[in-house]
Amino acid sequence: MTTELSPHRSEVLPVVRGLAAAAHGGPALAVTVLALLLVLAQGLDPARGVLVVAAVATGQLSIGWSNDLIDLARDRRAGRDDKPLATGAVPARLVRACCAVALLACVPLSLACGLLAGLVHLVCVAAGWAYNLGLKATLLSWLP
Repeated sequence: MTTELSPHRSEVLPVVRGLAAAAHGGPALAVTVLALLLVLAQGLDPARGVLVVAAVATGQLSIGWSNDLIDLARDRRAGRDDKPLATGAVPARLVRACCAVALLACVPLSLACGLLAGLVHLVCVAAGWAYNLGLKATLLSWLP
């Protein structure tokens, strides 16, 4: 029996796929896997490794979701049928909430990795956001 509190699996999977696509799941996963490989190469203890990977993953998710949110109107005007936000397959309100949660989680997760490492990571996340917020349309687009 499906209720509003327990949606049917066939209703949830497209939303999860849409969230992954709106987050630019491929690149976000690639960067997160790279962080995991670096964690393993450095021999970090498992708890610290999970912390580093979680910080990177949340930062990447926030950057990906912010990109699609910022570009939403343009993507709709262009008829981008490969963008789940533009097609309405995923509600912008949901992506906005996921983006905020990811960004809010990224800050303490990053800083828990150590002050210097955390600040470096947050500068990198800020660079991704700066690119999304307009640097991509300038001569400085290469900078982030």
